[in-house]
Amino acid sequence: MFAYISGRLALSLVTLWLVSVAAFVLMRVAPGDAATASLALSPGEASLSLDQLERRRHELGLDRPYVVQYVDWMGDLLRLDPGRSAASGLPVISEVRPRLGVTMELATITLAMVAVLGAGSGLLAAAARGGWVDVFVRAFALIGLSTPAFWMGLIAIIALASWANVFVAASFTPLWEDPWVNLQAVLPAAAVLAVRPAALVARVARSTVSETLSQDFIRAARARGLNEAAVLWRHAFRAAALPVVTVIGVEALFLLGGAVAVEQVFGLPGIGRALVAGVIERDYPLVQFLLVLFGAFAVAVSLVVDVTCAWLDPRLRAV
Repeated sequence: MFAYISGRLALSLVTLWLVSVAAFVLMRVAPGDAATASLALSPGEASLSLDQLERRRHELGLDRPYVVQYVDWMGDLLRLDPGRSAASGLPVISEVRPRLGVTMELATITLAMVAVLGAGSGLLAAAARGGWVDVFVRAFALIGLSTPAFWMGLIAIIALASWANVFVAASFTPLWEDPWVNLQAVLPAAAVLAVRPAALVARVARSTVSETLSQDFIRAARARGLNEAAVLWRHAFRAAALPVVTVIGVEALFLLGGAVAVEQVFGLPGIGRALVAGVIERDYPLVQFLLVLFGAFAVAVSLVVDVTCAWLDPRLRAV
């Protein structure tokens, strides 16, 4: 097991380095320029002189060769100092720190909803194949997979804030200051973000558990007199857990991408919203750091999923 984890950890570090290279290159080849964006305070760029642009490029270090820029940036990143924002002039860490807590809270609540709602409903549907619960879960999965998150978010805001006068949209309040006000802002966003992955997990859980329930060891467990709840949880679900865990892990990788749209819709000051603003402003240090942060999250989730799957099925340790 140690050799397996060591190999996956080494692969994760290589992947994270490739993410940093891709983040640096993509920002440099994208249309626009950080110097122009930071100086263009009004629509149009005709009023900016060439001397102003060159001076600003020198201040930001953009007049150096790309290789030198990347090496300097990586050196600062390894020292946990990703530089200063080209737009605000503030340290990137101070810009990201308060936003990271918002996104991590959103992602944690969303993952909990996905695991409980998706796996639970899939298990119930498999146990009641052909019944109304099965039909309801399959209908939920179909609707959830077919509906865009941003559109569902807009409908949720209208339904909750306008019609029902519940979870009224307001400014964001940290969890430690007022938990109830905080959850009023985060829970609707987490619910909207969880619908699609929960629908997919429910379909996978239903399919795998249904297939497992037809196996010989399930019939043997029932023949020993075990009640149906024990058969479902202790035997069927544990045997079918591998694909469910894999799907949850894969969907967790897409949570940050979905958080970009959901944070915009619900006005949450998370890192997804900061990424959109940074791309518009061509804020190289901020966007590059956020992309690496997203990559680190994806690599960490993939590593946890690999280790969990290897623990559930020892045969995978030889892969």
